[in-house]
Amino acid sequence: MRAVPTNDVFAAVAATLSEATDAVSERTIAEVYQELPSYAGVPFTGLRASTQRNLDIAVRALRANRAPRPDELPEAWITVTERVQQGVPVEDMMRAYRINIGVIEARFVELAQEAEVASNLVLAGSRLLWSVGDAFTTQIALVYQELRIEHALYDAQRKAEFIHALLTGRLERTEVASQSVLFGLDPTTCYFAVRGRSRAAGNVEPTRRQLEQRGSTSCRSGLIGIVGGDLAGVVARAPGDTSDLVLGMGPQAILADVADSFRTAGRVLEAAWRLGRTGVLTLADLSWRLSAVADREVADYLTGRYLTPLHQHGEFGRLLLDTVRAFLANGLSTAATAAELVVHPNTLRHRLHKFGELTGASLTCTNDVVEVTWALELATIDTDAREADQA
Repeated sequence: MRAVPTNDVFAAVAATLSEATDAVSERTIAEVYQELPSYAGVPFTGLRASTQRNLDIAVRALRANRAPRPDELPEAWITVTERVQQGVPVEDMMRAYRINIGVIEARFVELAQEAEVASNLVLAGSRLLWSVGDAFTTQIALVYQELRIEHALYDAQRKAEFIHALLTGRLERTEVASQSVLFGLDPTTCYFAVRGRSRAAGNVEPTRRQLEQRGSTSCRSGLIGIVGGDLAGVVARAPGDTSDLVLGMGPQAILADVADSFRTAGRVLEAAWRLGRTGVLTLADLSWRLSAVADREVADYLTGRYLTPLHQHGEFGRLLLDTVRAFLANGLSTAATAAELVVHPNTLRHRLHKFGELTGASLTCTNDVVEVTWALELATIDTDAREADQA
């Protein structure tokens, strides 16, 4: 008696199996609904359609006597996309498929036995169907991961676009109210706008997450993204320790008016960056220094009047600058400054007098004290900038 080729046996059983759609679907759907609560929101018609697709794949594999590769299963895209939208976890998707392939395999065995197929061929067919199951669940995992990455990128883009529009004042008040709630913000309460920049090179994402977390409270969440290469967004409270991050923070404002707060935060950041500061800084922390940094014309005038004459005297000029800086830091107290510098008060007075001769400044005049203080701050900025360039 001539042996029947395996392909012919499987093809014959597959033909009968393809007609068992109703039985396979009903049994599968009943088990899925019973065992997987996450499928409660999946409609019956959707489950029936997916079981039909799965049965078609199994029939094709039996007819070809070969399990498909994961990348040969476009049906997985349909199923995973639908289930993601329906809120089904990926592990439950895999479990549901294995329930389905188990029902298909059981029906295959029944039909093969009715056709008096040899037991070794029945076993081979069962193994083939479970190989189909392995390929499909592998593809489920791959598709889910790809969709998750796509969704994450899409969400990040939407978030970045919202933050940028919010902070630059490009949203109407009605848009602020409707869109902010989508990102966990309360349009009726006040937030601080922030703009930050890290002095350390590398991935800023961990810093962004940390800033967002530390800027949130139990009642209100912060929202941080990337704007113009800087970390930017709104926080419900001052974030606290930010290590090597330079963070400018504007005044409190409701979200519809937060653009003004963000402009202040940006000015504070730029000034703090040039001053070599780190941490969370506000307008109150830098006050007039913002103008000292930003107004180039005034800066050039003050530098020319109070610093350039001393630069011409080399080491002695630097000594006078250090002396004046200490005198101002000690509230114009001769005794306190002399004690700090470990010099005789008369020596201190001589240095201050020499400074006045070279610059025309009188440290008993309020206007000159302000201008000298401003000039010395500019000197600090320029020194930090030179050191940064050399580094």
